[in-house]
Amino acid sequence: MNRRTFLQLSGLTAAGAALAGCKSANEKLIPYLIPPDEGVTPGRANYYASSCRFCPAGCGILVRVSEGRAKKIEGNPEHPVNRGKLCARGQAVLQELYHPDRVPQPLKRSGPRGSGAFTKISWEEALDLLTGKLKTLQQQKAAAGLALITPELRGTLSELTTRFIRSFGSPNHLSYELLSPDWLREAGRKSFGRPDLPWYDVAETRYLLSFGADFVESHLSPVQYGRAFGKMRQGRDTVRGHFTYVGGRMSLTAASADRWMPAKPGSEGSLALGMARIILEESLYDKAGLAMNGLSPEKLLPGLKKYDLARVAEETGLAQRAITEVAREFSATRPALAMAGETIAFQSNGRESVRAIQLLNVLVGNLNQAGGIYPDNGSPDGPTNSFDDLLSLTEKMRKEWIQIALIHGDPVHLIPPATGFQDALSKVPFIVSFSSLLDDTALQADLILPDHAALESWGDVIPVAGTRDKAIGLMQPVVNPVFDTRQYSEVLLTLAHELGGAMKAAFPYETYLDMLKAEMKKRVGPVGSRDFEATWVGLLQKGGLFTTGVHEGKSYRWAAGAAVPEPAKPRFAGDEKEFPLHLSVYPSTAFYDGRGASLPWLQQLPDPMTTVV
Repeated sequence: MNRRTFLQLSGLTAAGAALAGCKSANEKLIPYLIPPDEGVTPGRANYYASSCRFCPAGCGILVRVSEGRAKKIEGNPEHPVNRGKLCARGQAVLQELYHPDRVPQPLKRSGPRGSGAFTKISWEEALDLLTGKLKTLQQQKAAAGLALITPELRGTLSELTTRFIRSFGSPNHLSYELLSPDWLREAGRKSFGRPDLPWYDVAETRYLLSFGADFVESHLSPVQYGRAFGKMRQGRDTVRGHFTYVGGRMSLTAASADRWMPAKPGSEGSLALGMARIILEESLYDKAGLAMNGLSPEKLLPGLKKYDLARVAEETGLAQRAITEVAREFSATRPALAMAGETIAFQSNGRESVRAIQLLNVLVGNLNQAGGIYPDNGSPDGPTNSFDDLLSLTEKMRKEWIQIALIHGDPVHLIPPATGFQDALSKVPFIVSFSSLLDDTALQADLILPDHAALESWGDVIPVAGTRDKAIGLMQPVVNPVFDTRQYSEVLLTLAHELGGAMKAAFPYETYLDMLKAEMKKRVGPVGSRDFEATWVGLLQKGGLFTTGVHEGKSYRWAAGAAVPEPAKPRFAGDEKEFPLHLSVYPSTAFYDGRGASLPWLQQLPDPMTTVV
């Protein structure tokens, strides 16, 4: 073979090899070793609308689920509270679902209380144990020996809980929320004759005056008010809104203000009344608005005489010139809006201080006006308890009148130890916790019936405040339960059916979902209930029931005979000379009232404002 022939054959061989490589490969169907769940398409994500219950704001969420696992949470653009936005706590709800320390199944105490010694038992054994003890109370005609302690509930879950304890025959339902806005309700009842929570039209106001209301971090509905604040400052074509913050701590909200007035703690009510006196004496008030509320300078000024500029400046620690400037700016810039926050309300003179701030809104005529203040969205409230109710139940436990305590939440952590609640609870013979983690309350329990995570649960979430529209968000399970847990509401239904009699008759539902659908059917009205199954699917897809224009016929008006607010001098523990500084306590941006303290994302979240040096 000569060189030419060799090269020709080499070229043909290479070409043949290349053509052979272009041939279609044999296709084979290789089955899954572990097939995916029914309805799951590998590589394709599904999105489910639900609601966040990590704080009372009740934002709507969209959960991305891929291959049966929840991957990411974002805000629901359809929900009127948050319109697609979401705070860090809402994002961290995902970690509640997959938390490695979740209680995987019912536990029965096997050691001393607080030792953390528990034995795993089945649901059948756990429910038989609890049902037997409840039946014993019934047989002994001692229904008042049952206590049910929950957070502040709203919607169908509130109805279920209230109906359960009443049908059992016990008056002992304590609904406790550490950061409950009851102070706003009580101030509204005394000033306006109605206990509605206010809705502040921050987006349309031109002058915002916040007395300790940290709406960027935690006040009422931070996502909604954060969006509204952004619109007030940069999102509209008209004049940029002005923001003044009154409070002793430089919070993230205070840092966003044009002017910060670091008033002494507890003196904010005096500042508001001092400003009110300036507005009245200089005739800067809204005459029509004042007359509409049945008020006049002649009626108000006698009660404001002692709040002269010199006294107010001394009590607040602020310059007289600054007080006068803010009073004039607030009254001259319309619409103007004054807000009161938790750090004001939780002082010893808090309620009257909040009423003094509400009086400023009356003076500038912003009640029921754009850029002002409206009654809340008309959503039904669950039963709430006063601090006296808490002390009353504590006394009953201390006297050993309570034999069984069913606890949903972590009151051992949230309720101040000064009340004696923790010591009194230790005297209750049988404690049941529905916690999904071994928190402070669960460690004291004799039986733990772990609740589902929020992303495994059915429910409705009614926002506590933050929207002028009526909003009822829906929760739906986006994944199958990770552990052998059961929803708190399902456990109550099971107990009611097992106890029989009036208890069973009070709950004509097989499941909590049946009860939820029945309640929603009432809310959608006759049009939506004609083909309710189709309506129900639409509500789940949208994330809830949202109705606009619910404020017609509802308005604020200063109550006839309501006295001029008169905040007393604030009381603090310790001698003022020996302890000249005040400890400022405030809700955490990340943990809120502590319910997010176990989630790693929130633990790693840096404090947006710090005074550490």
